[in-house]
Amino acid sequence: MKLRVEGLETCGRLNGAASGAKGEQQLLNEINERAKRLESEIAAMRAEVTMARTETMEQFAAVDVEVAAIRREVNARFAASPAEDDFVPTQIADEFATVRSEIAQEFDSVRSELLDLGIKVDRLLKKDCM
Repeated sequence: MKLRVEGLETCGRLNGAASGAKGEQQLLNEINERAKRLESEIAAMRAEVTMARTETMEQFAAVDVEVAAIRREVNARFAASPAEDDFVPTQIADEFATVRSEIAQEFDSVRSELLDLGIKVDRLLKKDCM
């Protein structure tokens, strides 16, 4: 911002001292307009970052719910006696492997979404800094 102001001042000096107060007033008006535009852009970026944070928190909450449901399901299957469900140990192991695979897939999906979200946030922050 400081460099922009100095650039505008230099430009104003090159136009000559004849413009005087009128040139300075135009310069100040331009600086004020740019500052207001930057403030509004920063506010928009903050809103986008806040929304991204909210979405991330919602995604984490959804993952927590899904993990809790999977834990309940696994615990219920292991707590059930073999006579009730007609499970033999190999069937339990197969079921456990299936659940573990589903958990791994869900984790990979969430990790991928979080990486994408991180990239988007980085892009937004780069735009904010420019």
